[in-house]
Amino acid sequence: MTIFLRLLLVLLGVLVVAPVFAQQAPAPPIRFGSVRSTDFVPAPAASDTAAAVAEYLCDYGTSRLVGGHDKFQVLFERTTRLQIHRKAGYGYATVRVPLYTRDGQYERLTNLKGSTYNLQDGRVMQTKLAADPAFREQLDKNHVLMSFTMPAVREGSIVEFSYTITSDFIFNLQDWQFEHSIPVRWSEYRATLPQFYQYKTITRGYLPFAVKEETVVPYTTTYSSRPQGLAPGQDSHLSAYALQLRWVMKDVPAFRTEPFLTTPHDYMRSVHFELAGTNFTGHDYQDVTGKWPALWKVLEKEDHFGLLLSGRSPLAAAAETLRQQHDDPKDRAAAVLALVQRTVKHNGKIDLFGSQPVRRTLELRLGNTADVNLLLVSTLRAAGLPATPLLLSTRGHGQMQQLVPALSQFNYVAAHVQLPDSSDLLLDATEPQLPAGLLPERCLNGQGCLADASGRWLTIRPAARHLEFRTAKLHLTEQGALDGSLKLEYQGYAGLEARRSIRQTSVADYLASLRQQWTEWQPTPPKLLLSDSAQAAVAVEMALHLPAPNNPQATLLYLPVMRLLGAVPYQFRAPTRHYPVDFAMPHEYTSLVTLTLPPGTTVQELPASVVLALPNAGGRFQYQVTQLNPETVQFMARLQLSRAEYSPAEYAALRELHQQAAAKCGEMLVLSRK
Repeated sequence: MTIFLRLLLVLLGVLVVAPVFAQQAPAPPIRFGSVRSTDFVPAPAASDTAAAVAEYLCDYGTSRLVGGHDKFQVLFERTTRLQIHRKAGYGYATVRVPLYTRDGQYERLTNLKGSTYNLQDGRVMQTKLAADPAFREQLDKNHVLMSFTMPAVREGSIVEFSYTITSDFIFNLQDWQFEHSIPVRWSEYRATLPQFYQYKTITRGYLPFAVKEETVVPYTTTYSSRPQGLAPGQDSHLSAYALQLRWVMKDVPAFRTEPFLTTPHDYMRSVHFELAGTNFTGHDYQDVTGKWPALWKVLEKEDHFGLLLSGRSPLAAAAETLRQQHDDPKDRAAAVLALVQRTVKHNGKIDLFGSQPVRRTLELRLGNTADVNLLLVSTLRAAGLPATPLLLSTRGHGQMQQLVPALSQFNYVAAHVQLPDSSDLLLDATEPQLPAGLLPERCLNGQGCLADASGRWLTIRPAARHLEFRTAKLHLTEQGALDGSLKLEYQGYAGLEARRSIRQTSVADYLASLRQQWTEWQPTPPKLLLSDSAQAAVAVEMALHLPAPNNPQATLLYLPVMRLLGAVPYQFRAPTRHYPVDFAMPHEYTSLVTLTLPPGTTVQELPASVVLALPNAGGRFQYQVTQLNPETVQFMARLQLSRAEYSPAEYAALRELHQQAAAKCGEMLVLSRK
């Protein structure tokens, strides 16, 4: 049955049951070419836009399905008006429009028009966009980037543009982003979905919508087909009902990157669509959503993925030796991992797909993430282990949606081994000495999907913590100077981060960067203690000297010992936060300082000890000062953040804990001198 005949049946069903209509949809929030002098009125000085380099005055988009020649198409229209406040915002006058093409189908940019408006002597002066201004850039075989730059832009200009995208890909309506790195006064998106196409709607972000509504509206389109009994090219008018979705956000502040985020696109408010199914008769719903197991069928035939695993591993002989040496599957997997790690290196490039055959990777001893880890999977199998590629999205690539079975969500592959006790062992060979069961921090993004017939999803939990230890032995001179030694130790993910920094730069550069942290001190050149085992701490030792204060005759001496040593990190400056705090793994910072006093110096006042805790066992801060004897005072500070992620509702308590910890470490040890 053709789509045309099915649609005729839809119309019959519509006549039987007619939904109740909502009120008529509101008028569009913007009309192209209607800029007036009042639009140039600056925002109030206290508003978020006052300091912005540019702002969106109105961004309005619509998507609807329209009939075409033997198919439906998506018609997306956008009209945008923004104001450039400063020269630093001139880049927003260049607009980039990505387009997609595949298998003879494509997206087309049409109806492009634009104008720049400047206020001169109280009059609005208009400069139109030149004819055919778009520049085309072929990014790859499936992606084209069209760009155009608005003319006559200067500080205070209002630029306005409008365009249409006609797409053959009805499975994926245009996404919409409400939140940007500059403020947005009004952003609105409407999608009209006829009843014979059903979509999954996925929203991301945390800021609230001003309007979020669904209404039933009449739907009419023209469809051209050549079904039996009709003349070629005869048009038919189709009338049915459609679901109209409308989202509005207003007075949206500029998105600002804060500490401990993944990629900003995970947090910016946006809406996305995926075609879920079709129903052309009212009772023959067809699920067209891809299934996760089906991804492996695609990858299995992919030259740069599945076919790389189809042959014998070039390390098969060594793998067979390891198989005979290690009966325990976990020990054998660890041995195979070490074999691949010392044989090939990661070239720094991240990709889901390999760039070369696995044998070539071995010959070059170099490859991207997929080259290295697909060689790992192949070698694990050669060692008799049930290894499977694990599809991931790195933290910088974005979070995944299990509702959307699409390869584009992934940009990374690691290795998975199912152990005899049914537990999951995850492995990654891209970092030297990285132990089995531990993935690089970039992979700690919540979940991953097995690339096999099961398509099973795994929760990715950090197998280690970020641990930092500081141990200092100081003595106070009679003149009031501080001398001593400091040892820094980094374990878990802190140690892996330190090793990566050393590999990517040099030992000298790494130590130089550490030395710069001690600006109040006069440190000696640091000494690095680095074990071959990644599970051992990365340690740095240095001698420290803090000059005596300028008042050598003072009888009272005030020392903020723990502040001087940076005992507790403080990184939460913003008073509020709309987004989760994502540490990737639990963190712990411990500082232990032993201070020896000179003869004739006594303790006048010790900072009070304290224990602070977050709700729901989320973490704690412990601070303790003990006078061991008349000449020795010991300080201990420990900040423990026991969870990898904290919600926006927990941010205030998390920030308060850091503030109190920092304040406590800033308290003075008061000493009396004769």
